[in-house]
Amino acid sequence: MTEFDREEYERRKRAIFEAMSKRGRERILKIGYENWDPFQEPKDPRERLVSTSAQQATLMLKEFLEATDMKEYVNSYYGELFELLKGFLDGNSRCRVIFSLCQWYYSKKHNLNSPL
Repeated sequence: MTEFDREEYERRKRAIFEAMSKRGRERILKIGYENWDPFQEPKDPRERLVSTSAQQATLMLKEFLEATDMKEYVNSYYGELFELLKGFLDGNSRCRVIFSLCQWYYSKKHNLNSPL
C-alpha cells in the first residue's frame, strides 16, 4: 500500500469510527482500534456448507440414518445434528461439553462407572 493509499485508508477508517454510536466505538476500542478493519470482506456463508468438516458431518449423518431407525427424528432435527457433528469435527468446546453431558447422563442412567 502506498503512502497516499495508507492515508486515504486511515482517513476513511477514522470517518467510519467517528460516525458510529458510542456503544459501537466502545466495542471497537475493546478489540483495539489498530486491529479493527472496517473494510474486510465478509465471510462467505457457503464456506460453512462446503468445508471438510461439513462434508464429513453430512456423511456421518447419512451413516447414522442407515444404522438406526430414527429417520423421522433425524429429519426433524437435521440442522441441529449437522451443527453438532460439525462442531465435534472442528473441536468446538460447546459440542464437547454437550457430548460429555450425554456420556455422564447415559452412564448415570445405566449405573456405569466408566470415566469420561
